[in-house]
Amino acid sequence: MKLFKINTQTFQIRNSYFVIFLFFSTLLFQTTGLKYIWSLLTISTFVNLSVLISLLLISFYVILVTSFSVTTWKLYLLPSIMIFGGMSANIIYYSLQNIKIITQLGNTLPWLYCLAIPYFIKKQAININQLWKWYYYFFVVINLLSLFEYYSIYMGNLNFQYLETPYGPYVVNKFSWLYMMPDGFPHFRYYACFYEPGTLAMFLLPAISYAIFYKKYIGLVIFLGAFYFTFSLGGMISLFLLALVIIYISFAKNSKFLIGSVFITILMAIIGWWNLKDQFITEYEEKGNSSEVREKSFVKTIENIPVMLVKYPFGIEQAENTNELEKKDNYIPANFIVGYYINTGGFLALLGYLVVTLMTLMISIGAVMKGKLLKEEKVVFSSLIVLFPFIFQRSTIWESGLFALMYAPSLLLYMNKYKRIF
Repeated sequence: MKLFKINTQTFQIRNSYFVIFLFFSTLLFQTTGLKYIWSLLTISTFVNLSVLISLLLISFYVILVTSFSVTTWKLYLLPSIMIFGGMSANIIYYSLQNIKIITQLGNTLPWLYCLAIPYFIKKQAININQLWKWYYYFFVVINLLSLFEYYSIYMGNLNFQYLETPYGPYVVNKFSWLYMMPDGFPHFRYYACFYEPGTLAMFLLPAISYAIFYKKYIGLVIFLGAFYFTFSLGGMISLFLLALVIIYISFAKNSKFLIGSVFITILMAIIGWWNLKDQFITEYEEKGNSSEVREKSFVKTIENIPVMLVKYPFGIEQAENTNELEKKDNYIPANFIVGYYINTGGFLALLGYLVVTLMTLMISIGAVMKGKLLKEEKVVFSSLIVLFPFIFQRSTIWESGLFALMYAPSLLLYMNKYKRIF
């Protein structure tokens, strides 16, 4: 399965207009809160519905007409079908009782993206190098503007508006927002245009990896400044892990340096932990309720899996919002994202999600250990490794169409090239 022509004498594959549309609509209408900040909710609904229908048709074409290797079916297509099938069946069933629930089909979009990606690859309609470049520049621009607004608010600029959203109240400026605290003041942490500072930190990590490997030092400074003001403990741990992975990749250029790179990575990990452990422990304790909720979510998910799979094998009864959902029997808090898939898609979605995430992690670690990666592969696999721990905290890159557009092509190429990894 060929993804690119790796030949500097030929023209690169260009992204189709539809892929470009998918990429930017994902950033504007699904990943960030810009649809609220810019009052684009009506347009967002129309765009997301159009994307849902289009990708559903393409997915049927991929499944019924196009042929792929056994490896692709086993590790990618079937798990994606299981996730989408489990979630959509549950949502559609309960929407017959409450039609408002049908809007939650939008949560299945990331997996329709995954099912459609092989079609774009076959048609040579996707170039992830270009998508990564746009991703980098999007984060440069949005963080430059957002940091300026963040600074201006605390310098006394009152040019902002109050906005109530399904995610809570926000103080909104032109390109960014801050969560409104009960005392009427904006939250001190930096949100940019994302729903949570931790979510922003998560999406900054791939941009940081790109800036390092492509030597975009001005962008790197902007990203690290933005990253600092998120005050995200999970983000800081993943940033430290990213530094270790980059050190390993940089020194393990060939087999002669493999042992040395492993030694340097372990040494840096020990030194880093020794110097930062007190800060991490203190910040974790200061999280208080937040860290306690995440711990309980993880424990409750593990304890409830057997009960859920027997009592609700297709997922629990759905509701219009999270508050109503939390009242359901055996509801598993979604801070640990595995619980979300059990709630929404039952056994099928759980199994599919575990296969996809573990496949992603195994390929990424295997690729980094094997070495001799292209520049774009270094960015893809290093950032996937450090994004994996976020499944214990919140929705992750796997719950975004960006996973399919920016990561899946490299994963598909690698899994078919090195089948012996599995």
